[in-house]
Amino acid sequence: MYQDIHGTSATEVAVRFNCSPRNPCNEITLEDVKLTYQTNKQAQASCVHAQGITSGFVQPNACFSSNI
Repeated sequence: MYQDIHGTSATEVAVRFNCSPRNPCNEITLEDVKLTYQTNKQAQASCVHAQGITSGFVQPNACFSSNI
């Protein structure tokens, strides 16, 4: 669970879940996450073989895949 995280990312991709196809990341929870890039630019998320849920306000939008 990643909860109540707020701040500015040094890179455009602020959230990266890069998981293996043999051991995917499951049951990830993002709750009340607000990350920007540089000076209030919209950050991105990248997910590979990751699945989870979001709750509350989450920025950048989660990129969870339902195809693991």
